[in-house]
Amino acid sequence: MFTTTLFANNHFVKSKITQAELKLYFSSDIARVTSFSLPSEEGTTKYVFDIHGATLPALKGISSHTFRTIKSFRIAQNSPEKIRVVIVSKQKHLNKYHAFSGKLLAIPLIDGQKATIKGSENNTSNTTSYSSRNKKYIVVIDAGHGGKDNGASCDNNREKNIVLSVAQKLKKKLIAKGYSVYMTRDDDSFVKLPKRTEFANNKKADIFVSIHANAAPSINLYNGFKGIEIYYLSPAKTQRAKDAAAKENDVMFKGKDYYTKNAYLSLISREKIIESHKLGIDVSHNMLSNIRTHFGKVENAGVKPANFWVLVGAQMPAILVEVGYITNPQEGENLKNAYYRTLLAEGISDGIEHYLKNK
Repeated sequence: MFTTTLFANNHFVKSKITQAELKLYFSSDIARVTSFSLPSEEGTTKYVFDIHGATLPALKGISSHTFRTIKSFRIAQNSPEKIRVVIVSKQKHLNKYHAFSGKLLAIPLIDGQKATIKGSENNTSNTTSYSSRNKKYIVVIDAGHGGKDNGASCDNNREKNIVLSVAQKLKKKLIAKGYSVYMTRDDDSFVKLPKRTEFANNKKADIFVSIHANAAPSINLYNGFKGIEIYYLSPAKTQRAKDAAAKENDVMFKGKDYYTKNAYLSLISREKIIESHKLGIDVSHNMLSNIRTHFGKVENAGVKPANFWVLVGAQMPAILVEVGYITNPQEGENLKNAYYRTLLAEGISDGIEHYLKNK
C-alpha cells in the first residue's frame, strides 16, 4: 500500500491505493462524480473522473502512485470547482465500477471488480443528494431554428442540427444533476420565436438557454470570425453584436419597419439584465475551460448585450449561446465532432449549476 497525503484547505485531503483500488478522500461529502473514457496510445484507455464541487491544493497530486495494471495516474484542477483524475490503463472497463459515498471515492484498478465502500450501493453513479438539492429548479433549453429554418449553413453543416444535438446532450446532463428540464423543440420542427419564451414562462422556468451557432457575414471573413460567444438581452453596443442579433431575428422581423422592431425589443427589465449577465459569465467560463482541456485554444468572444428577439419576454434569467462559427474552418470541423458537442453541453451545464448555486 502506498499513501500520499495532501493538506487541502477545502476538499481533497489524500489518496491511497489499497486492495486494488484508488481511494480519494475529501474533507466534506462528495456531491457528484462523472466519468468517461477515451482511447489512448498503444492499446491503452484513458479513464477520466471528474469530482464536482472540489478543489485541489497546489502541493502535489497522485502521480507518485504505481499499480501493476496502470500506466499512469494524474490529477489536476480542471475548473475552479472540479477536480479531474486521469488514469491510463490497458484495462477495458474501469469507469464502470467506481462508487462514492460521503467523503470517499473509490476507483477499482482491475476489470470486473466493484468498488468497496461501506454503506454505498456500488453503482456507477450516485446523484441522490444532488437531485434533492436541484429538483426545485426548472431549466428550459431552446435549440435554435429548426424545420423550415436551417439557420446558418456551411459545407452541409446546418446550424439547426448542430444546436439540437448540443441541446439534447445538455438536457441529459442537467437531468443527471437533478434539474427539471424542458425543450422548446426536441426534433427538427419549427417553433416561432415568441412561442419559445412563452413556453419557458408557462413552465415557470428558472433559467432559459437558447443555443445557436454563428456565421461570418461573408466568405472572405470565414477565417477571422471565430469564438464562443454568449449574449444576454440588452441594447447592443457593438456592430458585431448587432449583426449577430440581426441574423437570429431575421425570421421574426421580415417585413417589419425600424420602429416596430425597436418597440418589441424595448421590453427589458433591469434586474433580468443583471442576472442574465451573471449567468452568461458562468456559462462562458465553464464552456471555455472544458473545451480547452481537450481541444486546445478556443477563442473567447465574450459575454455581450444584444437585442435577440428569442430572449424578449422571458421572465427569468435568459441567455443565447453561440457555440462557435459554423463558417470557420476549424470551429466548423469541431462542431461536427460528437465529443466536442458533448463537452460544450457539459460546460453549459456546469455554468448553469454554478450560477444557481451562487444565486
